[in-house]
Amino acid sequence: MLNSIIIHGFRKGIAAMLFLSIFSVLLQAQDVPSYADRAFIITDSTMQAGDLPVIEGSVDEETYILGAGDQFKISVDDIQPVIFESRINPDGLLLIPKVATIKLTGMLLKDAKALIAKEVSARYKGRDVLVTLSGIRKIKISIYGEVLKKGSKVIYANTRLNDILMDGGFSPSANIRNIKILSKDGSERTIDLLSFIRLADRAQNPVLEDGDYVLVDKLDKTISLNGAVKYPGVYEFRSGESLESLIKIAGGFLDAAFLDTIEVIRFAPDSKTQNSFKKSFSAFVAEGFILSNKDRVIVREKPEYFEEKIVTISGYVKYPGPYKIVDGETLLSDIIPEAGGFLPKGSLKSAYIIRQSGESAYDPEFERIKLVSRKDMSDDEYDYLKSRSRQRKGRVIVDFEKVFLTKTEDLTLKKNDQIFVPEKKDFILIIGQAVFPGSLEYHPEYSIRDYIEIAGGFSWRADEGDIRVIKGKTGEWVDEDDILKLEPGDTIWIPEKPQGPKFWDVFKDSLLIVGQLATVIAATIAVIVSVR
Repeated sequence: MLNSIIIHGFRKGIAAMLFLSIFSVLLQAQDVPSYADRAFIITDSTMQAGDLPVIEGSVDEETYILGAGDQFKISVDDIQPVIFESRINPDGLLLIPKVATIKLTGMLLKDAKALIAKEVSARYKGRDVLVTLSGIRKIKISIYGEVLKKGSKVIYANTRLNDILMDGGFSPSANIRNIKILSKDGSERTIDLLSFIRLADRAQNPVLEDGDYVLVDKLDKTISLNGAVKYPGVYEFRSGESLESLIKIAGGFLDAAFLDTIEVIRFAPDSKTQNSFKKSFSAFVAEGFILSNKDRVIVREKPEYFEEKIVTISGYVKYPGPYKIVDGETLLSDIIPEAGGFLPKGSLKSAYIIRQSGESAYDPEFERIKLVSRKDMSDDEYDYLKSRSRQRKGRVIVDFEKVFLTKTEDLTLKKNDQIFVPEKKDFILIIGQAVFPGSLEYHPEYSIRDYIEIAGGFSWRADEGDIRVIKGKTGEWVDEDDILKLEPGDTIWIPEKPQGPKFWDVFKDSLLIVGQLATVIAATIAVIVSVR
């Protein structure tokens, strides 16, 4: 049984993933509703289809209308309690033995209980009478349209629309805001299921009646709601819906919404020209503004509403964290003292600032060159690739030593700047073909060769003539001959000599050359002989 449960769950998961994939394709392919909840309503109903039976539940005696098949239990408190069990017959009559026959079809449950109690009390005077609905009748309804399980269904008479629709499952193109219910008497209702789901409007989740025909229409007309509302997106159009009603079903405005000017863009009668209506929300409400198909409602935000002017300081300062600034006025030299200043281990030389607005835009040329192999690159392309690869996105050029020591520079901060003060790097790193590569204590007077000697000298595979230095602050690669002085954090790289050709490769190449020479000599001799 456990295996069957696991397999069943796995199949449901696969089905759900396939459905979501199809649903996302449909969203991209056509102008269909995209508001929050819709994808989950459709997906959830699809996964439930066939799995959740519609079961008997509680009954509201204020609204439940009786019909043939409903069953009552009547208890009379006596020395020997008297209990009657009776069901309303197809003629709509409830027969209570030795008491009365009462017509109950079409009557509210509350009124029927009172009437039954009155009739029984007349027969059993002075006795307490308890009347309960002990069995709910079943009815037959039909459901068609954009649902996965079409056809007739036998359900309990207290079943509501949402129960039967979620059990039946929606198709991705279902219009859940314009569901039609056609009753036997010819009346028709249009139900907005989203109003029940979002607003708990029980009028939009009615109890179904015997013979009801439920039609879930196909998506066609839509309205777009953009901006500062809780649930923006594309919604199904409902004839006669007001702007106020749409905002309400979209969860209402966000706190940042600018209500003084809301814009509605609407197509003219020619279905080509678009016109714009701009008013305050209160003016739209007072007017009772009614929406039209393909309207686009735009709710903009208040400018700079609760927009924080904050920079973040990280690393070796006394009090790292976020700090308030006056955007475009506060200087770097002003904010560091607020953070308690630098700690002794903080490195001014390596400190830097990252600015979000300074990040470079998409570079198609750089992306193209990254896909090209080195042998197919020109020298200019390779240089450009190296330069862009070393570039640190968003990094602001500022010398902290000049700002805080010599006081010859400064920088105006902007919101969201990130200030990093790393630990001092009092070492030089040696990598590559040294006998003992690793970190060495920094000494200002030492040269490159001094550090290599401390690291045990060159290994036997070292290419001693091609030593490079990678600058700790910039990441720049510099030849040994161009370095005047090493700085803390620099890296000395000793490359490996390129390996010579293998014996077998040399032998094969030599053999090929000898064979080609022999062929040329033989051909030359043949020509000379033929001439003679």
